[in-house]
Amino acid sequence: MKNILFVEKVFLGRETKLLCSVELFNLSLIKDLAAMGYSVTVPAHATWGTVVKIRNRDLPVDIINLPENSSNIFGGLLALKKVMARSFDLLLFGNVGNELIPIIFFLRRMNTKSRVALIAHREPKTEFVHSLKRMPIAVLAANKKIASHFEHGKFTAMMTRYGITQPELFYPADSSLSVRKDRVDFCVVGQLEQRWKGVDTAVSAFRQLPHGIKQRCRLHLIGFANPPTFFDTDIITYAWRPHEQMGDLLRQMDVMIVPSRDEIVMNETFSQAAVQGMLTGLPLIASNLPVLSEKLDMGGGLIFDDVDGLTQAMCRLAEDSQLRQKMGEQGRQTALQRYIWNTQKFTDEIMRR
Repeated sequence: MKNILFVEKVFLGRETKLLCSVELFNLSLIKDLAAMGYSVTVPAHATWGTVVKIRNRDLPVDIINLPENSSNIFGGLLALKKVMARSFDLLLFGNVGNELIPIIFFLRRMNTKSRVALIAHREPKTEFVHSLKRMPIAVLAANKKIASHFEHGKFTAMMTRYGITQPELFYPADSSLSVRKDRVDFCVVGQLEQRWKGVDTAVSAFRQLPHGIKQRCRLHLIGFANPPTFFDTDIITYAWRPHEQMGDLLRQMDVMIVPSRDEIVMNETFSQAAVQGMLTGLPLIASNLPVLSEKLDMGGGLIFDDVDGLTQAMCRLAEDSQLRQKMGEQGRQTALQRYIWNTQKFTDEIMRR
């Protein structure tokens, strides 16, 4: 049995109350690796350790519980001490962050024969890339822009591939149900308190719909820690839903809007919500970001540049049920072909390098 040490910077700090895309991906990855027969060791803050343990009952996952009062960097250094005498076949790091630099460096020094791999969900800083230059490390990037940072750093073992886990939860609704609907339901999904997710854009565009169209539409905003109240009776807000419930909710929708925008602090690096919508057979209306527009290059939805453009796209899809169905089918095929995560394929490639 091969041994894997999985170090994820989020797990080194206190658990967040909302399990979002990267956290869900990492939890599924651990479970997949253990189910495939690997012995997986995970350093985790005590709060995260409980979550990992619950999701991996009866599987070979060894959780190194870190103290309640530890921070990410302190927890990482403490984890180093706890695994110092152990050897691993693979050192696997989840995501990027300068606080990981000393942890990666010292773990590599202690495990000179180990393979090393990094999954980069976000753009790294220059210092992070520079620190890894002389290390034989395989990097998997969630998109081409992230990959470019490592390519400029002359990393040779590069993969650009990402996708969602548990795709079986997201399948289209029975097409006969839409015939009986008298409303067109638009939705926005994500951690919607974050302004860069673009809820304000979606609300403004929805309010601009011509009266005759708007009275036949609703806008569903799914994913608030504390759902706000809108005076508009046709704008409905939802608390954050567990991953396992999202498929059923999306099957009640007709169109998904992805109005994310790049900001200095955060930007969209993949959008698992978009792929979940595509798999569920929903046409997308997405903002004109490369990471979103590339998902619609084979059809599957419409791209917009501003609020007026979003309103026009909403009008077009609200008025044409056949176009909604056609685009939904195109998007689902694209998602099935490109955006399903395969842990077996990933580990096979890493172990061969």
